[in-house]
Amino acid sequence: MGTVLVLLVVGLVVGALARAVLPGRQALPLWLTMLIGAGSLLLAGLIIPGRRGLIEVIVGVVIAAAIIALTQGGIRSKSSSRV
Repeated sequence: MGTVLVLLVVGLVVGALARAVLPGRQALPLWLTMLIGAGSLLLAGLIIPGRRGLIEVIVGVVIAAAIIALTQGGIRSKSSSRV
């Protein structure tokens, strides 16, 4: 249980960093940012073998930024209205 809590907290930080890297404002709720960050850390852990650390966090931020950019593209296209 403690590991999941740590993953979610670090995932929130990674998700926030990923949002900070992307230009413009993102319309993601906090819980989705946390889940994307935690998921990107899990994926980064699978990609990077052996001892991990800062490199895993950097790769996690890159993965989270890509996921957020893809998600925001989908959200923006759905919410845009044609005049």
